Amino acid sequence: MTPKMGQAGAAAALIAVIAALIVMYIIFLQPDDRADIFGDDFRSSSSSTSRTRNITLLNETPGRIDFLSQRVVDHTIPATYIFTRTAGMVIEEADSLYIKRTVFSSVEKNIGFSITDLANTENILLSFAVTKAKGRLVISLNGEEILNKELTANVQPIELQKRLLKAENVITFSVSSPGAAFWRTNEYALENVQVTADITRTDAQRSRSVFLVSAVEYNNLDRVYFEFLPDCDVAQSGPLDIWINEYNIYSAVPDCGVGRLSLEVPPSHIKSGENELIFRIDQGDYSLSHIKIKSQLKQIDFPVYFFELSEEEYQSVQNKSREVIIRMDFVDTIDRKQGQIIVNGRTTGFDTKELYVEKDITDDVERGDNSVKIKPEKTIDVWKLTVKLVKQG
Repeated sequence: MTPKMGQAGAAAALIAVIAALIVMYIIFLQPDDRADIFGDDFRSSSSSTSRTRNITLLNETPGRIDFLSQRVVDHTIPATYIFTRTAGMVIEEADSLYIKRTVFSSVEKNIGFSITDLANTENILLSFAVTKAKGRLVISLNGEEILNKELTANVQPIELQKRLLKAENVITFSVSSPGAAFWRTNEYALENVQVTADITRTDAQRSRSVFLVSAVEYNNLDRVYFEFLPDCDVAQSGPLDIWINEYNIYSAVPDCGVGRLSLEVPPSHIKSGENELIFRIDQGDYSLSHIKIKSQLKQIDFPVYFFELSEEEYQSVQNKSREVIIRMDFVDTIDRKQGQIIVNGRTTGFDTKELYVEKDITDDVERGDNSVKIKPEKTIDVWKLTVKLVKQG
């Protein structure tokens, strides 16, 4: 054997010894240190202790977490007064009319008048006084003859039937022909000619109010009550109709002056945002006060999430080689996010406008199952909630 071959063999032996020592060193390293050297990202099949640097223990997407400061929300509506008024009114009038007819000529007169609300116009009468009369007086309403007779000075008012009336109307006054007595003139002189009617004012028979329901209130509605105090003359009043949005929740003549009425309303009748409240009557006089929509809300159960720490993971926390970090990611940097993170009953607060918040909960975790509850001080949107086991250093 040459000297060079002996040197090569010795070098190979030395390398083998060094390699063996390195392998033994790696074998006896802690799993976490060994993972750092090789960059492993898996857990040993023979051990529940992770070889990764960071282990995700919890990964959730909570979304919107509501907050309610009260269980009952009152929506107060101002008092309202609704009524109908019926009064006699002169629709049209003329101081005097003169009509005549001979065999060869005739003079007629027309009176036109308007009725803007025929449905609420009743007892429509034509009245006049006769100061001169010869022949038969002929009166037509919109082309329909309503009178054809000889009259004297005392004339009862003539009722104008609603079936003959329109929005625009014409009354025609004429006199009968003298017939064979061609030398005669039939004529009528009328004074104080009037068209009168009882008109019911309806512009105040309806009232409308609006109340707003927040998204948080809407999403947590349990029961809804409607309260009001009615005052009216029962003998003179018709039914009172109450509507919330498109739903009729009451239609009756209330027992006025006795006390406040309370009605339960199905929560399905309520909308998120703007809601409409309408009172309406056909006749009567109502004063409505102490009007309130009361929302009774559900008890909010704040979300609870669970994660597990194995025995070896827990030991890594105990020996300070790892720490447990909880992180919440939000959807904006505009609103202020405040509240509490409760881990196994232990509370830590958060208050930020940033996109996320991180808290060290190492001292709060336990071996096995762990719970996390998010309890905001106002409604927040949480995009992601994570708990990670992080290697220290």
